Amino acid sequence: MQGWQTPYLGLRELPREISAFELQAFFSFGPAEKELIERRRGDRHKLGLALHIGFLRMSGRPLNSVRAVPVALLRHLGKLLEIETPDLASLRALYTRGRTLFDHQQQACEVLGFAWMSEHQRRALVRVLRDEVAHTADRERLLLWARHWLYEHRLIIVHERAIRSIVAAALDDLETTAAASVRTMVPAATLKLWAAAITASRPDGQHCQSWLWSAPAKHSTRQIAEVLERITFLKGLGLDRHLGELNGTLVRRYARRMATRPPSVSERVKEPARTVELACFLRYCLLTTTDQFILMFQRRVTDLWRQCADEVGTAVDWSRQYQLLLQDLTDLVEDESASAELRTKLRELVAARRAQKAPSRASGIRRQLIATIVPVRSLLVAVSSLAWKATGEHPALQALDTLRTQYATGDKSLPKDFTAARLGAAWRQDISDTDRERAFRALEVSTLLALRRAVRNGSVWVEHSLSFRGRERLFIPDERWKTEARRHYARLQMPVKAGNFLAPLLERVRAGVDAVAAAVRTGTLRVDDELHLAPLVADDEDPEVTKLRHRLDQRIGEVQLPEVILAVDAQVRFSWVMLGREPRSGQELLMVYAGILAHGTSLTAAECARMIPQLSAASIRQAMRWASDERRLTLACQAVLQYMQRHAIAATWGRADLASSDMMSLETSRRVWQARQDPRRQTASIGIYSHVRDRWGIFHAQPIVLNERQAGAAIEGVVRQERVETTQLAVDTHGYTDFAMTLARLLGFDLCPRLKELKQRRLFVPRGMKVPEEIAAVCEAGIDTALIEAHWDSLVHLAASVSSGHASAVSTLARFGSAARGDPIYDAGVQVGKLLRTAFLADYFVNEAFRRELRRVLNRGEAVNALKRAIYTGRVGPAQARRADEMQAVADALSLLANIVMSWNTAQMQTVLDRWANRRQIVPPELIGRVAPTRLEGINLRGVFRFPVDRYAAQILPSQTARKTSASA
Repeated sequence: MQGWQTPYLGLRELPREISAFELQAFFSFGPAEKELIERRRGDRHKLGLALHIGFLRMSGRPLNSVRAVPVALLRHLGKLLEIETPDLASLRALYTRGRTLFDHQQQACEVLGFAWMSEHQRRALVRVLRDEVAHTADRERLLLWARHWLYEHRLIIVHERAIRSIVAAALDDLETTAAASVRTMVPAATLKLWAAAITASRPDGQHCQSWLWSAPAKHSTRQIAEVLERITFLKGLGLDRHLGELNGTLVRRYARRMATRPPSVSERVKEPARTVELACFLRYCLLTTTDQFILMFQRRVTDLWRQCADEVGTAVDWSRQYQLLLQDLTDLVEDESASAELRTKLRELVAARRAQKAPSRASGIRRQLIATIVPVRSLLVAVSSLAWKATGEHPALQALDTLRTQYATGDKSLPKDFTAARLGAAWRQDISDTDRERAFRALEVSTLLALRRAVRNGSVWVEHSLSFRGRERLFIPDERWKTEARRHYARLQMPVKAGNFLAPLLERVRAGVDAVAAAVRTGTLRVDDELHLAPLVADDEDPEVTKLRHRLDQRIGEVQLPEVILAVDAQVRFSWVMLGREPRSGQELLMVYAGILAHGTSLTAAECARMIPQLSAASIRQAMRWASDERRLTLACQAVLQYMQRHAIAATWGRADLASSDMMSLETSRRVWQARQDPRRQTASIGIYSHVRDRWGIFHAQPIVLNERQAGAAIEGVVRQERVETTQLAVDTHGYTDFAMTLARLLGFDLCPRLKELKQRRLFVPRGMKVPEEIAAVCEAGIDTALIEAHWDSLVHLAASVSSGHASAVSTLARFGSAARGDPIYDAGVQVGKLLRTAFLADYFVNEAFRRELRRVLNRGEAVNALKRAIYTGRVGPAQARRADEMQAVADALSLLANIVMSWNTAQMQTVLDRWANRRQIVPPELIGRVAPTRLEGINLRGVFRFPVDRYAAQILPSQTARKTSASA
């Protein structure tokens, strides 16, 4: 079933108003259903059976309501079945015999394959619900999930009370089981120690719970020390030794539950919830704080390198001075008055010095780091306190152990017998310096840089961390892989042998290289030392498109943002999706909208309260906390996107399986530790990475850190999106790496990068393959297919781990980045990626239509970013930007608002086009496809938000409307 059908599941009566889409989706019948209806005697019985079949398909339960049937539905069925229908009818009026009503219900169930749940199936529902409660604790969402399960298994949805009892029992069982596990893993005395520690106050008066949950403001030395203090405190309580076996999702859920409550309220929570929340909160704090510390450490090392690079750039040009000195010495040698012996020695000295290479910029930075050792040493002292681990003996950890011993004794001189052969050849001379104090400083700098690299490639890790645990954790455990490998190969549609994968790929590469060579011969492409591609000529604006856009704007008119939200909600009922049920009142509905607006715009809770006078700032903050949990905003965004894609106009916009992804930056405060300098705006910013369909609409969004590779985020958005099938994803240069192209292909789609730098537009072929002479300057025959075949199973193993959710693409690409160079799995993946990049570039170079297609979908991503900037005009508050969960809520809410605007524009455009079509004014699809749904000209995004709920209450609040109607009658 589709996500947009969620609000209809479990309905007990027909909605008062039914849209044209709902009529088409639920009350249209297949051949078997039509034949069954036609066999009924009399128009009333045909109408009654059709109502039962449609309602069962809509809600998953039989129709028993005596409410009047909507007029639009009666007319639709009369026209569809070619029968006469009354202007007003109800089930009571249609059936004079109760037996006939029961028979029609049974026949509707039989033709659609529905049946009542048996005891065996009820136990199955209990089992799957007990598994599901480990992922979500929201009762309304679990109730909705149970309805989904019943509908998908063609079981009639039972009374809500029965499902709620099963949900409550499953939640209680999970909590009791989790508490028992905690008490088994943690001694009672330790639990008492934790309870006492969490309720204590800090010397500065801050409550311990608030102190542990607080995020750093910057990545300065002082902030690093504060984060390290929290880690030391938690390790002192033994959190690094306990609770490692608890489910990660469960730990996060209970930790966030406790963190969102004031400490005074947390102390009043009853058992067993108190024990579970306390343990999970402390464990989660240790994991996330360790992640914060390591990220701050990496950023601090980068800052130190950049500062030294700036100082090297402004320092005296010693290389030039050295050259002048050599010239002076040469002049002295040529002086005839000097003795022959002196001239001989000077000549040898000059020859030896001239043979030396000029110092590189990197060596200058290393010397500067050695000279300014104080910040390096303070950072190393902090880092050395963590329990680093590695497989085998790692040179960085060995050096760190040496430094830890030296720091303890206070000796700042390196022993003469110390060797640093494995820390890199660049450091060998400095560590072997006769000045042993300078050698010690060189060892400190080399250890710091080696440790940073080792953390990035995953060869060194910390167990009490979420993002920086061992790289082996990325893979499905070997025991499971041995038994499940065949299933994963089949699901990924990958051959067991690498040769079967490489054969068609190598054929594509050969054909592509020949096509590029032919294009060079004909003059389409130009090659010197690089391959040059003529830019695409910009498409001229078609006057007919401009005229059509202007006519549509005139027909659509102007509207306020609150009415846009209500109009889309009336069709999609995304408020129902977020709540898991129908809103109980107009006030609750406004709180849903306020939670979306407070996250998706730059407005604070207080500002939202001034713009929505019906709500207080406290209630809006509560709505924000509620909206950011349980993926509510994500599910609502998906439902709106599906509604948008249902319109016929969407098919004219482009391909259904093509998408693009790109990042937009949102300005924030400098006192956000994950903020980075936006190179364009020169402001502290944080990024939101979005995936946009070729047919418009955002289907995934996530926060990222600026100035880092975006390939992991690009792949993650496609893999985690279950309802949008993507075979090609267009990205820019930042959104790809060679290893990422391999991982994407193994996961079932292709990365299509628009490469900015000419040096990346090179072609690669296997060793021994003959390269056409015309492109020899840009083609390398160095691909090692034997390496690919040797590590093929490891590559598929990694892809299966990402596909199954065992690991995220973001963490995987972080471990298999450039820092992993030399690792056989990474090298094999890069070899495959170069072949894939060659096949793609060959198509990109010679196929202009393909190039235009990629440009079109990338431009659509930019247009959507412009729309999002119009909605989010201010800065992200520090409270939202410091934690990934809060920033995820901002990304989802902003995407939801953008999709709402595009969906409203789409619906209005479709209405106008349908009206024209009825008047025989046909608009060519090629013109329609060039009118974007991102228009903002007629939508007012500012001002006091007045929601005309009454106008849409029949669709959004049908139960409340029915009660009012009954009361007035």
